[in-house]
Amino acid sequence: MWKEKKNRWVPVRCMIVIVAFMMIFIFLGKLFIPYYKQDTDQNRTFYETEKNTVDVLIAGSSTLLVGFSPLELWEDYGIVAHTRASTVQAPPVTWLNIKDAYRYQKPKVVVMGITSLFLEYNYNVYEPYLRRGMDFKRFSLDKLKVISEIVKRSDSQHMADYIFPLLRYHDRWKELRWTDLYNLQYRHDIMRGQYPVYRAKAIDARDHVDKNVEPEKENEDSWSFYKDIIEYCESQGSKVIVVNMPDDRWTYGRYLTAKKLTEECGADYIDFNLEELLEEINIDWEKDFYDPHHLNPVGAQKATKYLGDYLIENYPDLPRNQCSEKTAELLNADLKEYKKELKVFEEQLTSEK
Repeated sequence: MWKEKKNRWVPVRCMIVIVAFMMIFIFLGKLFIPYYKQDTDQNRTFYETEKNTVDVLIAGSSTLLVGFSPLELWEDYGIVAHTRASTVQAPPVTWLNIKDAYRYQKPKVVVMGITSLFLEYNYNVYEPYLRRGMDFKRFSLDKLKVISEIVKRSDSQHMADYIFPLLRYHDRWKELRWTDLYNLQYRHDIMRGQYPVYRAKAIDARDHVDKNVEPEKENEDSWSFYKDIIEYCESQGSKVIVVNMPDDRWTYGRYLTAKKLTEECGADYIDFNLEELLEEINIDWEKDFYDPHHLNPVGAQKATKYLGDYLIENYPDLPRNQCSEKTAELLNADLKEYKKELKVFEEQLTSEK
């Protein structure tokens, strides 16, 4: 009798052991993932943002990570925006950032960068950047799909490593510190996804653009993801603005192709590299960049003002100052902290004149 009761508990004990093991395995996976402020805090803050409050979603690679200020859009236009961007972001990750966002928000406008449209993205070499764009996304079928797409394009990566991060980062045990436990805690990203780099670097001004060129051939694999996400956003009732930020890799041939492809899909197109637009926003080649490809916060202010004016002029139904009191209070608090940091940087630039 006693033996029968004992045997009856065996499956229960096995289940408890399995569940405990899985919980420990998942916990260690989160613990061993390296912490990156611009990726970890950005994603955690997005998931904690009040649902259906983000009206403008900004997504793409590092040029958008630094190039637009959601807080400036809030201060000057009353627009609630959030950036979901990462360094060297692959087109499938941009696809996931936007698709994943629709699980929590209903953006009226999506601003999307297409940095990789003319690049051969090396999925082996850029594996660390892929991980930074993927590791902090919540699990979903869309995430599984993107993992599959990444693995198909790489001969050194495996689906299991993305699904169970401990398999990828197990050798970090030698680097672990008490701060890694602290990094598991939620920390609010006051910048709403933007990652400002507070330094200035003078770069060569673009004094001539050769317009007598043929359209440059796009990367068809990259465009397939960008096109798919444009069509998805439109199916959700969102307007799409495709942007190219100021970048010394730009050519007029790339402009011709990008404009044609995006407009064929029904999306709007803004290219900050056009001479007339650079003049309109009054770009300063000595003080508005931190490297030849990226704007610093002062340059981002100028690009953001143009974007804000464009949004108001072209999308008059875009909500302004219509978020909840809770969201408005948090945005104002974030804005106050950001202005302190920006003031220090602006004073530094003034002193260097």
